[in-house]
Order: sequence, then structure tokens, then C-alpha cells
Amino acid sequence: MKTNNFTKFIFALFSAVLFLNGCFDLDSNLFNNTSLKSYNLSKAVIPESLRTQIVLSSQGKKIYGYYVQSPDPTQKLVVLYHHGNRDHLQFYWDRVEYFYQMGFNVFIYDYQGYGMSEGEASEAGIYSDATAAYQFVRSKGFTDNRIINYGFSLGGAPATYVASHVFTPKVHILESTFASAEALVQSGTLANFPGSFFMNGKYPTAENITSVHCPVLIMHGEADTFIDMEKNGKVIYRNANNPKEFVPVPGANHSDVPQKMGIGKYFTLIKDFSLK
Repeated sequence: MKTNNFTKFIFALFSAVLFLNGCFDLDSNLFNNTSLKSYNLSKAVIPESLRTQIVLSSQGKKIYGYYVQSPDPTQKLVVLYHHGNRDHLQFYWDRVEYFYQMGFNVFIYDYQGYGMSEGEASEAGIYSDATAAYQFVRSKGFTDNRIINYGFSLGGAPATYVASHVFTPKVHILESTFASAEALVQSGTLANFPGSFFMNGKYPTAENITSVHCPVLIMHGEADTFIDMEKNGKVIYRNANNPKEFVPVPGANHSDVPQKMGIGKYFTLIKDFSLK
């Protein structure tokens, strides 16, 4: 037996033992959250006067977010940003600054168990959180056709859920998103087991995208070692309805798509796609 095959065999055997004993649950690793008592957000780009802390209710829990007003008072578009699995919204504040610099209004929120938000993250929870975030954006006077729905990594799951089950956004943008629980498991492990062996949730983004009826943009790093582009980004793209666009980013890993693309090119891509 070749070394590579032997390694796969040992890993598969070990994983099967863990599964049968109920010792391995990838959901607990998927939600890599950090709790905070307060947010400490940079003021270097976005002045304090143009941002407001928002408290929403989701499944009876308080979840927190920030609404950022565009520097252009005539701007009618808003980015609803669903962040990744790490830490909290403070960690993604540079992304909020990007959208602000593009001239958009922005709303970012923390899932249950993230940052100051109460509760515990779950698949049903993040879908409820995303729905609450959408309802807040609507309460600010933004109609569906004024909402840029953007999901990064884990955030692609709740973003696509609300775009397929709750409302039809102006555009739907995904970055470094996994196609499903099964695809995520097969991207990050050597074992070729169904995702249900490791995760409680299904996170069927590649399935949900078939019910999204607006322009879709998908970006994915060609060097992404966490969420494989071929098994995830391209699968979601194939399932998406037209009009759609797929942008592979050479040299980009999971979290550096804007940087590897070039910040200027990234700004132009997002603005041009959103303003069509």
C-alpha cells in the first residue's frame, strides 16, 4: 500500500471510530466564535458619527450589529454583510471600511454567540440571525432591489438562505463559500465521508442558490486550502441561475481574495457588478 493511501486509510479508520463513539462534531469547530463585552472599532476610516450600534432579536436572543451610513447622503444602496466563522464583526471591520470607501451604506451583524450577541451559533440560528438583519435593513427604508447581499465563507450560507427563502436582493455576492456541509468536510479532511458523519447541519448553499433569482457573483481563491474552489465555489456557480459571474483569484487563499486580486480591482468589481 502506498504511503498516501495508507495515510488516508488510517485517517478514515480513526474518523470512523470517533464518529461511532460520538466524539467528533465539526459544528463546534465551524463556529470559531469569540465573545466580547463591548466592541472597539477603528475610527481611522469611518467616523463615529456615521455608525450606529444596533440590537436585534433572533430566536428570543439579542444579536448586535452596526449600521454604517454612506459618506454620500444620496446613496440608495446598502450592503448586507454576512461575515465568516471567525471571531466577531470587529474582526471584519476592514471589510466594512472597504464598502464604506466604495460609497455604500453597510450593515454587519454578529451571529448568536459571536461578539456581544447572546445565544449559541447553529445552522437554524444563523438563518434566523440573517433574517433579522434583513428585516432591520428594510426598516431603514431600503427596498429589496436596493440591497447588495454579500456572504463571506460561512456567511455565504445565511446569505444564500435569505436570498432564496426570504427576499430577492439587487445582487447576490459570495466569496470563499462552501457548497454544503459534505463539501466542506471533503475539502478539509482526507476522509471521503458524507458531511452528516461530522456535522449536524446541512448548510445546502449549492442547493439554495438554485432559488436565487438575481445577478450572482462568486469569487474564490484558486489556492484556498480550507474551502476547495473546485468542490465548492465552482459547484455553487454551476447551480446558480443566469445572469452569473465566476471570478477565480490566482494565488488567493481563503481570506485574502481582495488583497490578491488587488484592492483597486476588487473595489471596481464590486461596484460595477452592484451598479449594473
